[in-house]
Amino acid sequence: MMEIVVVGHLSRDLLITPERRRETLGGGTAYAMLAPALGALGAGIVTRVGADFEQEYLTLLRNSGLDLTGLRVSGPHTTRFVNEYDKEGNRTQRVEHIAPPLRSEDYMGQHLDVSITHFCPLTSDDIHPSCIEVARMHGSLTSLDVQGYLRRIDDGEVRECDWQNRDAVLRYVDVVKADQRELLLAVQAKSEISAVTKIMNLGPRIIVVTRDRKGSTIYTRNTQVDIPLVLADKFVDTTGSGDTYMIGFLLEYFRSGDIRRSGLFGATCASFNLETIGPYDLPDRKQVEERMKMYL
Repeated sequence: MMEIVVVGHLSRDLLITPERRRETLGGGTAYAMLAPALGALGAGIVTRVGADFEQEYLTLLRNSGLDLTGLRVSGPHTTRFVNEYDKEGNRTQRVEHIAPPLRSEDYMGQHLDVSITHFCPLTSDDIHPSCIEVARMHGSLTSLDVQGYLRRIDDGEVRECDWQNRDAVLRYVDVVKADQRELLLAVQAKSEISAVTKIMNLGPRIIVVTRDRKGSTIYTRNTQVDIPLVLADKFVDTTGSGDTYMIGFLLEYFRSGDIRRSGLFGATCASFNLETIGPYDLPDRKQVEERMKMYL
């Protein structure tokens, strides 16, 4: 039995800044490599890539210790995001290719005999709702990063959109992750508390709200826990910080049941991610626990 499976598209991300142009492995699923580094008792992914997916990325994923039985090659193109930043740090995002959507038939037996399933769609069409329903039916703790469901692709440009099948999806989700803007957009709310209440009324029992460089807040049905920003040794790139936060949080929450400790653990994982570009040099459990000591 695996401890965690992460479901979503991998991406070939092109990062363009005034100083550099670099391609890296991306998509929330890539950050599943953190799970084996943290000592997860089995971790895997369910994803689709194209024939253009680089061998070096495949080797990186395999060497991390991930179970790759859920990685399928389908069609010519892997999902490809181009993220361009100006000198003020403002991002323009476009999409060159999208891999075929994931459906519940893409699961194998080992992907359902699992403690935690985390979904991280990149766009609104990436993950069919049946994937989430089936995972929940098999008893796993189901977690969803809502970002992708709030994006549509319009002539290659990434646009915000309404979440068309929101209620049908959230009824099967235990843990929701969103940043402040995504939270309000997801349920068309005017305040954070109103949005949290609306989402919890649809089914989820834990909501993680991230605030860029201002920490995070975790809501349950009867508590609100503020998690401070955990400082990194250096700042390089924010991409993937939410993904590393959630994988760390979910693994620690499943083991301890302690919301505050799990939030600090996730925030500490995210702090290591800030120090590099892409899902590389991921910390192990000893490194995370050492850094988070002063915050406990």
